[in-house]
Amino acid sequence: MRAKLRSTSMIKNMILSLLTLSFMFLGVNAHSKGLFDKDPSQTDTHLSHFDYDRKVLVTKFKKVNKVRKRIFQKKPFKIARYNKYEVELTAVSPSEGETPVQKLLYLKHVDKTPRPLIILIPSIMEVTPLEKLVARGLIRRGFNVFLLTLNQKPIDNKRKISEVFTAAKSIITGIRRSIDFAENRPEIDATKIGTWGNSFGGILNSLVGGIDLRVKALYISVAGGRFADTLTRSRSELAAPYREFRMKEEGLDIKGFREKLMSVVKVDPLDLTHRRSREDIFMNLDVKDDIVATDNQLELWEAYGKPNCRIFTDEHFYAVIRANAFHFHDYFRFFEEKLLNRGKQKKAPKGKCFFSKGKKKFRSPFSFLEKVGNFLRGEAS
Repeated sequence: MRAKLRSTSMIKNMILSLLTLSFMFLGVNAHSKGLFDKDPSQTDTHLSHFDYDRKVLVTKFKKVNKVRKRIFQKKPFKIARYNKYEVELTAVSPSEGETPVQKLLYLKHVDKTPRPLIILIPSIMEVTPLEKLVARGLIRRGFNVFLLTLNQKPIDNKRKISEVFTAAKSIITGIRRSIDFAENRPEIDATKIGTWGNSFGGILNSLVGGIDLRVKALYISVAGGRFADTLTRSRSELAAPYREFRMKEEGLDIKGFREKLMSVVKVDPLDLTHRRSREDIFMNLDVKDDIVATDNQLELWEAYGKPNCRIFTDEHFYAVIRANAFHFHDYFRFFEEKLLNRGKQKKAPKGKCFFSKGKKKFRSPFSFLEKVGNFLRGEAS
């Protein structure tokens, strides 16, 4: 009886996912043709906003563990020894509005064999125990790891709307300075760098991946395009109070807030997706998200050429937890295939995705959605 109820519940969730995604899919197609044409002729202009002087000083490199950390490493199975270092990078000539100091925690294998690097980009919550657990898991898989501290607070009520893009540029420049640092470390294979980010960290990840092609693999979780739209609609416990406070301070209604933010944000993740191959990306999508709206997530996924993904039917934070508590093998395998050449690297046909509930891999739930969309639009399938 319980098995029957469980099976019925799974079927209901699957139907809900398909219906939700079909409507969202149609919305994306109608919505995406207006503002972001991804004109390659504008690429140089977009990239010029993020120019910076790469000269940086390592002003702190301090070992913070008294004894070598030990963890069982997989493939090949052995005990991996690693150390933790607190690192501070100081820009010689910081860009306008940039916080000159970038801090990070460096988890480094003791042996001197050059290893690929994974850079963990925190979310709006900044560094949490989640990122620390992910870092340990990646060390176990044979990577060196940077756990970044964002060089500016993602949300600050004192920050005017006109200063939002400047703050974002500062954070992105700090992330890129960590890549500059990695290129000068003999124990890091700087030709094999991956980035990882959830939510706001995923949005930053998408921007960094579009700007800096030294990044070879991007794990982007519950993040989307149209940053101005995302911040306007988000029900996040941090984003919503900021929006309400700035609207009151600057005498704006919700429409005015969105328009002003759109005029300030010069570059959106969608503007740079054409610079990446879909094989460079793995995404998580959430069909019940009111923090980073589902249609914004789907639009980014579509702009990347529909890379491999996992679909969640939870609320935003539950999707993040589920992705890292139950589906951590997604990014382990993705990074191993892309950067360690383990396993068979598959060229993804569009929409090869997984549902978070159940073990079955669906060849292409989105190919079904395309047929539904074509039918509803009266097009031949």
